[in-house]
Amino acid sequence: MDDVRPLIAVMNHLYIEALIITRSLTLHRAQCAIKQTQVTVQKIGREIEEKLRLTSTSNELKKESECLQLKILVLRNELERQKKALDREVALLHKKQSALYERGNVFEEEYQKLQMAKEPLQESRKECTAKREQFLKTNAQLTIRCRQLLSELSYIYPIDLNDQKDYFICGVKLPNSEDFQAKDDGSIAVALGYTAHLVSMISFFLQVPLRYPIIHKGSRSTIKDNINDKLMEKERE
Repeated sequence: MDDVRPLIAVMNHLYIEALIITRSLTLHRAQCAIKQTQVTVQKIGREIEEKLRLTSTSNELKKESECLQLKILVLRNELERQKKALDREVALLHKKQSALYERGNVFEEEYQKLQMAKEPLQESRKECTAKREQFLKTNAQLTIRCRQLLSELSYIYPIDLNDQKDYFICGVKLPNSEDFQAKDDGSIAVALGYTAHLVSMISFFLQVPLRYPIIHKGSRSTIKDNINDKLMEKERE
């Protein structure tokens, strides 16, 4: 028995050491497994974070893609509307161009007609210019002739002034309207008849109508009033 006890003690001691070693190995393996698990967990965590980041980026990209698709749809609709408007404007432009082309043809025809009518007008213009020059020449001659006739009237009906400031026409005294004294009705009628005829001839030569027409009858000449509507027909002369 005494020999067995040491052996048992040794066996126990070996068993304990083997158990300690086994537990140590188990613990070490557990620690290694824990470390490995931690590494795996960290790796999985990083992967999850990366996936979450990628998922978030994907969501943002998806949202951005949806926004872009919406914008593209809006732009396409606007493009279609602009195309339709452009087509209408192009059609209107073509219509206006056709109308302008037709009007251009009409204008071209009218221009040709105008060019054809221009030559007779130029000839007529030359004739008109020649007639105008002839008219001016004739008018100048007429003016000269009128002056000559008016100057000759001063010889036919000479008017003189004496020292007493009395006027005489053809040697017959003219009455003074400011100091009129009817002494000789016959000479006054003759002087006024000469004056009436002189005024009528001046009006005729100058082509100027008289406000009160003169009816020349020598010493019985009269002046007619056609303006005053209150006068009777017999009272107008």
